[in-house]
Amino acid sequence: MASSLSSPPLKSLTPELLTQLKERSDKFLFETISTNWKCKFCQTADELSIFRHAVGSLNKDEQEFLRNFRELVPLTVYDAYQPFVARFFDTPCQESEVIDLFAPGLPAFIASSSATSGKAPKFFAKYKGTASRAITTQSQSVYTYNLRYRKILNVFRGDQDIVRKIIVTPASGGLLRMQMGWNPEQDEDIMSFMVPGETAPHAVAMVTHHPSFLLLHALFALANRGVDILSVLFCTTLLDMFMYIERDWSSLVDAIDRGTIPDFEHIEHVRDHLERHLHPNPVRAAELRSIGAPSKTVGWAKYVWPNLKIAFSTGSGPFSSAVPKVKHILGPDVILQTPGYGCSECVIGATYQSGDLNRFKVLLIDAFIEYLDVDAEEVSNKLCAAWEVKPGRLYEPVLTTCNGLWRYRLGDVVELLGFAPDDGSPVVRFVERRNVVIKFDSTSVTETQLVQSISSATQDTIGQVMEFTCFKDARELPSTVGFFVELANEPGKPPHFPQRLRDALSGVNENIRRAYDGGAFGMPTIRVVKPGTFAQYRKWRGEAAAIGTSQVKVPVVMSDTTAQGWIMNRVEREI
Repeated sequence: MASSLSSPPLKSLTPELLTQLKERSDKFLFETISTNWKCKFCQTADELSIFRHAVGSLNKDEQEFLRNFRELVPLTVYDAYQPFVARFFDTPCQESEVIDLFAPGLPAFIASSSATSGKAPKFFAKYKGTASRAITTQSQSVYTYNLRYRKILNVFRGDQDIVRKIIVTPASGGLLRMQMGWNPEQDEDIMSFMVPGETAPHAVAMVTHHPSFLLLHALFALANRGVDILSVLFCTTLLDMFMYIERDWSSLVDAIDRGTIPDFEHIEHVRDHLERHLHPNPVRAAELRSIGAPSKTVGWAKYVWPNLKIAFSTGSGPFSSAVPKVKHILGPDVILQTPGYGCSECVIGATYQSGDLNRFKVLLIDAFIEYLDVDAEEVSNKLCAAWEVKPGRLYEPVLTTCNGLWRYRLGDVVELLGFAPDDGSPVVRFVERRNVVIKFDSTSVTETQLVQSISSATQDTIGQVMEFTCFKDARELPSTVGFFVELANEPGKPPHFPQRLRDALSGVNENIRRAYDGGAFGMPTIRVVKPGTFAQYRKWRGEAAAIGTSQVKVPVVMSDTTAQGWIMNRVEREI
């Protein structure tokens, strides 16, 4: 979904672009709300009662529909949708209760969120797919999708007849199944298949054990000298894969030499399907041995895969900490690019410029997006349309989706960078999750401030931070921010490092120094966790939530006390 545009975004819309953007947006919004307004959610939800009474007598008058939408539809959050989504999980689930629930018909699948914060996952009915893959038979792509699903929901008509089986799965896997026409009953049959242009058979997508999942992708990727694309959802997961390659280098190369699948954990159900695609290749094995493991060489990936041109992997926001190490392994000749801006709720934007990790052109394919200024009152009449936003301002995207969300608060914060010169679409960068903060008596610290401070404070000091998380450290008074970091190498011993970290926090939040001087904020702490801790965290959290581990994110602020305890048990030292 990458844009071909290379020009900087415009700082203001020309009259022609403004007219185009407004007409295109209004058409999309009208098609969305006129399609979904007669569905059960809109017809019965308290939040939309005023709107539905206002439009009940309209005969699809476009301008009146749009005027009533803008004046009468309030902001909504997940709590409004949860009781309706819960109907899919009733036993038995009756077709009459869920047909036309959010959008016409029955959903193709139920998307589950990744539950980054440790809270229960959210579920969203998905009626149509928007994602597509750019892989062609001319490419050789390492594409680490996961087809695992949480459960299958049976939809009954009456007492006996099952009219639909609906899977509950992360959005990426569900969209892929929908795009390829795969259902769970076909899983055993398709596991031996390989999509032309991919390095691994579908069987790898059925592996739920995180290390084995990544190691199997690594095995088939290393065996294929012609790889030219890496596609791994998050930079932190891509770094996990490189770390597992480093750890198991000898066994991976030996397996390629002999054409055998190593004894990785929890793969017996797919072993037969895998073995038929791996053949002895002593020549390739010898080449890999001469190159060595990832840590040996800057730009290691280009030596292993001479044709490698691009790695698609999200490197913005909380995934940015892994970017330096990933770029070190990829080398300067391989482009690292965030594939796009999306979430469980919808696709939001496409990468605006090649190689940019945090610049997105907002799309009108999955949702109509309005913008709530973070400094404005949090009510619907403060929303800005796409043609009303101002460059340099921070906004929360508010979604009205084809799948039946109405002015839904996403909770992200983006900065408006400008407008695409080809069609006027907003161009944004992700900043942080809204209201993700560590609160203290006299101040609070935001996600962005934490990312900025750890980045600046650790440069040329303790070493490269690959990943980190934070939570309130109240072991002593006054309480402070506690950082938990995983380092690329053994930590250095810089003098006065806690003070440097405090100064970095003060540099991005002037209230920190005042709170510290006033005795209301303690010296920040930093604890180093064991190597591989965050990879193990993703495995643990993914298994606990029954979601694909490649979907699991490590939050910048970890509020879940169980997860906090899990991290603290893996601390090696405190600096």
